[in-house]
Amino acid sequence: MQKRSVERLFKDPEKVLLKLALPVILANGFQTLYNFMDAFWVSMLKNSKFALSGIGLAMPFAFSLIAIANGVGVGTNSLLSRKIGSGEKEKADKGATVGLSLSIVLGIFFGAILFIFAKPIFTGLSPGEAGTNATRYARIIFIGAPFLFVSSLLAFVLRAEGDMKRSMMALAAGSILNVFFDPLFIFGFKMGIGGAAFATIFSRSLTIIPLSYWIFKEKSSYIRPCWKRLNLNPAISIEILKVGIPSSLSMLSMSLGVFAFNMLIQKVYGPGGVAVYIAGSRINSLAVLPALGIQAAVITLTGAWYGAKRKDMLKRTIIHAWKTGVFMETFIALFIFIFAKQIGSIFAHDISMKPLVSEITAYLRITSFGFVFMPISMFSVGTFNGIGKAIYGLALTLFRVLIISYPFAAIYSLLLGLGLHGIWGGILTGNILASFLGVFLLKLKKLI
Repeated sequence: MQKRSVERLFKDPEKVLLKLALPVILANGFQTLYNFMDAFWVSMLKNSKFALSGIGLAMPFAFSLIAIANGVGVGTNSLLSRKIGSGEKEKADKGATVGLSLSIVLGIFFGAILFIFAKPIFTGLSPGEAGTNATRYARIIFIGAPFLFVSSLLAFVLRAEGDMKRSMMALAAGSILNVFFDPLFIFGFKMGIGGAAFATIFSRSLTIIPLSYWIFKEKSSYIRPCWKRLNLNPAISIEILKVGIPSSLSMLSMSLGVFAFNMLIQKVYGPGGVAVYIAGSRINSLAVLPALGIQAAVITLTGAWYGAKRKDMLKRTIIHAWKTGVFMETFIALFIFIFAKQIGSIFAHDISMKPLVSEITAYLRITSFGFVFMPISMFSVGTFNGIGKAIYGLALTLFRVLIISYPFAAIYSLLLGLGLHGIWGGILTGNILASFLGVFLLKLKKLI
């Protein structure tokens, strides 16, 4: 298996891109199904508007943890793929060991810091019921941060060598368990919104078991990190963090963007607008699943071809990924636009959510146009991460989220008086302009 997965990296990208992307799409699909079901179950609580708003307030901070974990994972993935491409297996093994060490240390550190300051943060943001719900939900997520970090890193180790299938199996199993644990902890054990968070941590920690077995016990993976030799080798840590920090900052900028949008939405519409944003974004997270899967494959493939010094094949990978992603997302955008009202009605269980269905419908229809452009910027970021030049990916994300989307959302909603619709229009504007910048940056670095 280990030879097959690695050899597949060096075949024509037109033949292997979707084979590598499909398991990631499935894994992300199960994760997004959980996110969707999480919102579904929470929407059945009494006064669910405040419960969903609480998750909305907590989401940027929980996402920050995921951003840091994924940053270390992407940095490790990039390093390992390049070492595989250049034939340096021993250095790849050492890199995986250091990546695992970084994940453990950073998971404990950031989880503890956020846990300590959770209550003053969320009660300061929203003194009412939404802030209380956010504190209850977030603290459980924060204390489980080490489990999130380790499971993420181990999955990235398998992805780096092209073994997307087993990475998908473990993460998908965790997401499926999460779907069943949610109603058990929320309603069965009467934990309310805290049960949703506990179900997340518990199910994610279980994924560490199969991942550890495949990598450490079964010895069927190509890359072999070592639990007994965990260390923070400075040179290797720096190599990982050169990609990991910009990648984390890229995701953190999106988290900051969500936070900023939450504040703007509350100013324009109140807690109900945040509930619309959370419900709509959960739907849109399903829409971008194919693009996310292809982006993961792009990171691995471009890293391997860059390590092998084959820029001709790197270019073929990028172009083919763009064509495939735009084709898929166009059909998804059309589907969501046509059935937006029916999709938005899924969240109308509680009486507090029924008046918001029309706003969820508007959110879905306006933002769906951006799906056509999103793959271009996403795969540009993936390419820069894969070849170890993640600073350009960070610049692209900052441009999309903080330089274009939020300012235009403020202009449209406040200055032009378009309200919530103007905020969604700002998100759309950012997705469109970021695609053009992605092409420009890749041409600037002579990668296409």
